[in-house]
Amino acid sequence: MKNPLIKRLPRELKGEIGKYIVLFLFITMMIGIVSGFLVAAGSMSVAYDESFEKYNIESGNFELLQKADDDAIKKIEDGEEKIKVYENFYLDKETKEVDSTIRLFKNRKDIDKICIMDGELPSADDEIAIDRMYADNNKLKVGDSLTVGGKKLKITGLVALSDYSALYSNPSDMMFDALKFGVAIVTDTLFDDYGEADLHYSYSWKYDKTPADDEEAQDMAEKVMKHINGISMLTQFIPEYSNQAIHFTGDDIKGDNTMIAVFLYLVMVIIAFVFAITTGNTIAKEANVIGTLRASGYTKGELVRHYLATPMIVVLVSAIVGNILGYTCFKDFAVKAYYGSYSLPTYKTIWNADAFIKTTVVPLIILFVINLVMLVNKLSLSPLKFLRRDLKKRQKKKAFKLNTRIGILKRFRLRVIFQNIPNYITVFVGILFANVIIFFGLGMEPMLLHYQDIIEDNMISKYQYVLKMPAETKTEGVEKYCSGSLKTVDDKLKEETATIYGVKENSKFVH
Repeated sequence: MKNPLIKRLPRELKGEIGKYIVLFLFITMMIGIVSGFLVAAGSMSVAYDESFEKYNIESGNFELLQKADDDAIKKIEDGEEKIKVYENFYLDKETKEVDSTIRLFKNRKDIDKICIMDGELPSADDEIAIDRMYADNNKLKVGDSLTVGGKKLKITGLVALSDYSALYSNPSDMMFDALKFGVAIVTDTLFDDYGEADLHYSYSWKYDKTPADDEEAQDMAEKVMKHINGISMLTQFIPEYSNQAIHFTGDDIKGDNTMIAVFLYLVMVIIAFVFAITTGNTIAKEANVIGTLRASGYTKGELVRHYLATPMIVVLVSAIVGNILGYTCFKDFAVKAYYGSYSLPTYKTIWNADAFIKTTVVPLIILFVINLVMLVNKLSLSPLKFLRRDLKKRQKKKAFKLNTRIGILKRFRLRVIFQNIPNYITVFVGILFANVIIFFGLGMEPMLLHYQDIIEDNMISKYQYVLKMPAETKTEGVEKYCSGSLKTVDDKLKEETATIYGVKENSKFVH
């Protein structure tokens, strides 16, 4: 026999259609935005991870004081750790139209391959292909001219270099700068025409046997560094695992997923409480009907399922519509945000099961649990109490005793407060979560600006350099220091990296 309570659901939705439309729109927008963000981040994370093999990203790079001959390269490759070495020379040149430095490379066909985003690679000696994000930040496009190192070049393409997804010009930089620094590709002839005055003899290498993790990569890199340094003078050595230009983007994208998911869960907890309060009011209004149904043989479980159905249906429909919007409209906003920050290669939108769980399954579970607890508590009264509209579980025999010296109006206000403490607690929790969300949104920009100020205030000197290899300097007033990094080892905590510094006693910079 069909349950007659099902017929009441359309009437209940219609009776408070305004409230449910507002909740539906709010939940749909929230889930749509989060779903789009997670889908975009997930798709880009997959594209980023696949780029290591697709574009043959280096295992590391090193720079020599002078160009190595074939015999030196052969000796470097035949060390304890077998590697393949590739030339990856570059030039840093100033630009005229915009105040920036651009790093020029030859077309890389074997290592750190190039993703063409728009246009094509240069084929003539007066052409250049520049980084897509650098072009966007400086309002440059295909067909424009850019004077690099005194030579006027035509921009033929916008590219993404796989080893420069974050535009760090130096490995020791605190933050990358995609406005005043960029990377570009030119023809071999044009590259050679610039001469060797600013030429960096940089080489990239790939291991014959890929290391299993960062610890093994570190051990292997140390052996490679010692081996190379015994053959030729190193001026820079950057293994792939510590190269911020390669890893910063991936770490940031994957870290954002947790933040946006927590934000959604906070919102859904608030929405669940809103549904719980409104459903509680509905139960109070329909107390006589509930009492009659209970007396007629309807079980508490049937009524709990009935009152759970409406909020669950609203959230389920909102989640479905929100995910559709997330995969279509809102995804593009997140993609633009990431492409506006990083030099990422092209990506393909893929189905993200994790995003579906976070935006559909988890919100439904949060709503179900909170509303189930409330309904079980509300509907645990006897049918007689519902018929009498007596919905209090504990009826006090005597009113809370107050001092008679307190004025009658003040005592009346105090009794109202004491009698409604549960309601005030609910309101307090709601306001608390609402404020958390407000601070979540409003606090990001001030926090970043404050962090920027702290970094500047805590700089112990105007310039700091971290060298991979010892080097002499003629600059007066400098002071040597050592630096290194350690990682936390407590499995109960998130792994964090701390930088440690060793300074000389009675340092004039560190007091």
